[in-house]
Amino acid sequence: MTGRVPREAFDQVIKATGEWLQSLGFTPRAAVLRIQAQGNCGIIEFQRSVKSSRDKILFTVNVGIVCGDILDSEAPLQDMQQARFVHAQIRQRIGAFLPGHPDKWWEVTSSTDADALARELLELLLKDAVPFIQRYLGTDSIISLWESGQSPGLTDGQRADLLATLKAKRQGGGT
Repeated sequence: MTGRVPREAFDQVIKATGEWLQSLGFTPRAAVLRIQAQGNCGIIEFQRSVKSSRDKILFTVNVGIVCGDILDSEAPLQDMQQARFVHAQIRQRIGAFLPGHPDKWWEVTSSTDADALARELLELLLKDAVPFIQRYLGTDSIISLWESGQSPGLTDGQRADLLATLKAKRQGGGT
């Protein structure tokens, strides 16, 4: 559908994407879709650019996993339904799943076909982002990822510290 103001089209893209992903267990809330398992939370979050204006919205999609056992004490959550991309210990921008790994931003204007854009996003999310989340939603998978030396969105030092913290908590030692 075209002819909408950019904000309406952007909201429609988020709404349609959320409705489609609900069947996979995601819960939409504003610009964040969440799925929970094993005390962890997978996140798909729409991020508007500061370069957006009344006539044009630029946005990207962030994908992350929050490990409930090692939530940052500086950003405590009352429950995982408040988790945002900023809380994630595993983080990727949607462009990381594209060939060449560009930092991908979409533009929404009054002429944007919101339904077509939502379908484009859903295809990318279903092909790459959702499987990524599902792969690392379990704590054992997070440990295996970090033990392999990989740490999407973290420095190697952060990875090592979080891995040590997670292992200590799993062994009953806390931090």
